[in-house]
Amino acid sequence: MITLFGAPGAGKTVQGQLLARKYGWRWVSYRDLLMGLNDKDIEFALEHGLFIDDKKATKAVEESLSRFGSNGRIKVFDASLGLHTTRRVQSETILDGFPADYRQLKWMIDNKQINNLEGAIVLRVPRGELWRRLVERKRVDDTRAAIERRQDAYERNITGMIKTLKMNGIPVREVDGGNSPQDVLARIEEVLADWKLIPKKEYAKINKPATH
Repeated sequence: MITLFGAPGAGKTVQGQLLARKYGWRWVSYRDLLMGLNDKDIEFALEHGLFIDDKKATKAVEESLSRFGSNGRIKVFDASLGLHTTRRVQSETILDGFPADYRQLKWMIDNKQINNLEGAIVLRVPRGELWRRLVERKRVDDTRAAIERRQDAYERNITGMIKTLKMNGIPVREVDGGNSPQDVLARIEEVLADWKLIPKKEYAKINKPATH
């Protein structure tokens, strides 16, 4: 299981979907899970960039992970034993935007979910580029006030979460997310290859324009 961090507009969803399609991995969108709860309070909080009830949030993630297994394991019924067992499959789970704050990270630690986490990737994008992307996507919860609240919350939490992850032995790598989706994907793949989650390969280098 890997998790993608990044401020609103950093490209977590795009990269999560690209990885899922390319490698057959499972993409778990934190926002989609919350919207799927059909909870009016959560929908209001998302739309206005407000605090999300962590109990509801972590329950939604826990149920999603338990249906498949957080690290490429699926639950199967073994008739010979008369009980459910888990079977390893060649897959990974990509967490998109979770944990969103320290309380959720603490839940992962307390509930041993941290043991299934093989790494965290932080997408770094200049704030000006983030604003441009958010304006273009025209999502209902991308009002200026909501964006500012979500960005402020992310910036308050990310440094402490990175420190806590590293203290728990989880590798964390920053990736420049300000380029094209395919360029960013290639950089993420380099990290995943270093973590031995995908085979290493020769990555094409970006040619720089000749200077005269």
